[in-house]
Amino acid sequence: MTLFLSEQDVRSLLDMKEVVAAVEECFEQESSGRAFNSPRTRSVAEGSVLNVMHASLQYLGRAGAKCYLSSEKGTKFLFILFQLRDAEPLAVMAADMLGRFRTGAASAVATKHLHRSKDFSFAVCGAGRQALTQVLAMAEVASLSSVRVWGPHTERRVLLAEQLRKLGFSAAAYGSLSDALRGAEVVTTITTSKDPFLTGELVDQVGHLNLCGSNSSSRSEASPDCIGKFQTVAVDDLAQSKLESGDLVGAEKKGFFSWEKAVELKDIVGGKVQPAGRTLFKSNGVAIEDVAAASLVYDKAMKRGGFSEGSYEV
Repeated sequence: MTLFLSEQDVRSLLDMKEVVAAVEECFEQESSGRAFNSPRTRSVAEGSVLNVMHASLQYLGRAGAKCYLSSEKGTKFLFILFQLRDAEPLAVMAADMLGRFRTGAASAVATKHLHRSKDFSFAVCGAGRQALTQVLAMAEVASLSSVRVWGPHTERRVLLAEQLRKLGFSAAAYGSLSDALRGAEVVTTITTSKDPFLTGELVDQVGHLNLCGSNSSSRSEASPDCIGKFQTVAVDDLAQSKLESGDLVGAEKKGFFSWEKAVELKDIVGGKVQPAGRTLFKSNGVAIEDVAAASLVYDKAMKRGGFSEGSYEV
């Protein structure tokens, strides 16, 4: 029987510590050839874009596909989980919160393996719907001495800082980007910006940077000279990054970056590549993360005995 899980169901089953561990494992398994990712594809129509991404995790015996449609009225996310041995569709689940958790987890895994210190001041640039999970995930791999919040919208950044303080973080909102970054050792960007706002000068003191907001070659959060400040540049999937990483595409055109310099996160997590110098992770969001997180949700749902008929609304 195929299990149907709503956003409420999925959220009740998501635990950030578990998702971080699952995402870390999927990259380690990909390094050993037991996980296979396919880059995202898009179908564009007037006023809407259908996005589809899929992967197989041999070590779990699972495969899955996430599809989501973005229109003028918003975006809706669905994930379908299959069993490899008999092609059985195990679950169909809403995937908005699933995506927020796995995206935060990927940043945390990258920071854990790329940055030496595990106790640092952290700045998050962006205070929208994905910002909170970025902070929660980072707290699973490091002791955050402080969280500095910046975003273009005053109400959102103030609200996020208040949320974080209620959760026990030492957090403050900043109206100035330069003030927010001052003293921050690790920075994550998670914005919808079309144009770069991070420059090389702004990140002079940053040891590790996660760029997470853009997955389009025409969008960028960091200027070419900003990219050029970092000696190790990691990506979640090289083929997908060449299609979607506007930050890196722009830096290459200006001579601040070469694709030969890029390393895949799987090789760092798997111990095949050792990071050196200042480090950067360009996250586009890949399907192996979705399959790993969705498998975790499915297994926990089955242990709880599934859900009632009222949970079937996606």
